[in-house]
Amino acid sequence: MDVLLQVRNLETWYGPIMAIQGVNLELRAGRIVTVLGANGAGKTTLLNTLAGVIDPFKGQVLFNGQAVQGLDADEVCRRGLVLAPEGRQVFPFLSVRDNLGMGAYTRRDAGIRADLERVYQWFPRLRERQSQQAGLLSGGEQQMLAIGRALMARPRLLMLDEPSLGLSPILTKEIFQIIGRIRDETGTAILVVEQNAAVALAHADDGYIMELGRIVAADACDVLAQKADVRQSYLGGGQATGLSGTAQRWKQRKTWR
Repeated sequence: MDVLLQVRNLETWYGPIMAIQGVNLELRAGRIVTVLGANGAGKTTLLNTLAGVIDPFKGQVLFNGQAVQGLDADEVCRRGLVLAPEGRQVFPFLSVRDNLGMGAYTRRDAGIRADLERVYQWFPRLRERQSQQAGLLSGGEQQMLAIGRALMARPRLLMLDEPSLGLSPILTKEIFQIIGRIRDETGTAILVVEQNAAVALAHADDGYIMELGRIVAADACDVLAQKADVRQSYLGGGQATGLSGTAQRWKQRKTWR
């Protein structure tokens, strides 16, 4: 499969603070890739840098063979790299239908109506509530709307920042099943940042682990799920001996074996 996204030695700062450092990442067309890590690991900063929301201090982002680092976010979106941000960020006073229309704002082709119908097929609840103000939707419905709005830009790579945040286990499972359908039915590559490691590893093809702004492990998801440090730190597989699970996790030196 063709390499769609290559990230080389990416470094991003917030003022005097280095948020991500030396990040290397690769994503192939038609794959679902997850980036896992605790709060503050740099996952959201990584997505915002890839999407053009933040300019990197150094490094290279190649999308479809072309450098996109430093481009404005709207130009990155037009090239097919589209972000559904953390916290959904829907337009609360616009209707569901108008929110979806905003996702297609940069498009001038004749396929918008067909894409809207496909979003309604993936998310039937959005069709039922298409005239309702987005701010009145439930958290799960707003997450569906955020993903649907991003899909209306017709991305080649869809980036999702914490799609399970604040959702019940049942809704989380439903969202990830739909993510799989989107990939299978359209061939869209998907990059998912998640704290829910178990569900992400179960639904993605490849995974990366971030800690303190660095990639510390990368492999196929089924291989990552068997690594001792991944199981201990993210899947609840550690055994505490005289310490709490959290204290034990930080006391032990990780080797990411």
